[in-house]
Amino acid sequence: MPKQKFDCSWCGKEVMRWPTNSVTKKPIKHFFCDTSCKGKWQIAQREALGFTKEWLIDQYITHGKDANQIGREIGRDGKSVWNWLAMYEIPRRARGHDTSHLPKDGRTFRGKNHSDETRKKLSEQAKIDGRVPWGKNNPHPLKGGNPENHPCFKGGLTPERQAVYSSREWIEAVKLVWARDNAICQRCGKHHNEESNRGKFHIHHIVSFQVRELRTDPGNLVLLCKKCHKFVHSKENIDKQFIKDRSDVNKTRNP
Repeated sequence: MPKQKFDCSWCGKEVMRWPTNSVTKKPIKHFFCDTSCKGKWQIAQREALGFTKEWLIDQYITHGKDANQIGREIGRDGKSVWNWLAMYEIPRRARGHDTSHLPKDGRTFRGKNHSDETRKKLSEQAKIDGRVPWGKNNPHPLKGGNPENHPCFKGGLTPERQAVYSSREWIEAVKLVWARDNAICQRCGKHHNEESNRGKFHIHHIVSFQVRELRTDPGNLVLLCKKCHKFVHSKENIDKQFIKDRSDVNKTRNP
């Protein structure tokens, strides 16, 4: 479909534009000469809803609300409200005074520190999970490669993983898991013997590989196809299927 003549929704000047959105294929309702006209039109639409300079002064100056708070109340981003303040040349408080630079969810912990009690609890949990807490003489947890649950994980290339996966203990554990799970993905039911599935199955650690004593424990291993293994480690796995921490295993073994 060729370009057509339309009137600018702000100044009325005739412009040549595509009538539909190239991505959504839906008709375009408003057309503009340039971004300047579009910006003026958007301001007029916003002020028609009552979000005027006077209203903003009342909310920000008189009632003392911060940009992020105002944004949450009207369903807009706090950064947008901050830009409105700048556009209307309304005197703004120092950034450290409010939370206008924070996300819409209103998180306010930025700039604060955990208490000594909380730090101690985090350290104890790290030890339970098999992780070494940060310290001057301790190795960095990412040195040499990425943990299995890191978004950049590429299959475990660290020397420690290579040593485990080449050990006799691991090989025997893998044989037991394949036999126990009958070469079937324990999440979707695919069978490895089908031609399209060959070479696409993985052994998954239910409790993280970081917990050393469970690395080659068949009870901590399960057979999954590549697609299901990727799902298990994704944010879509909100129910934590095939994912447990050390404390869950201890409860199961010692009810």
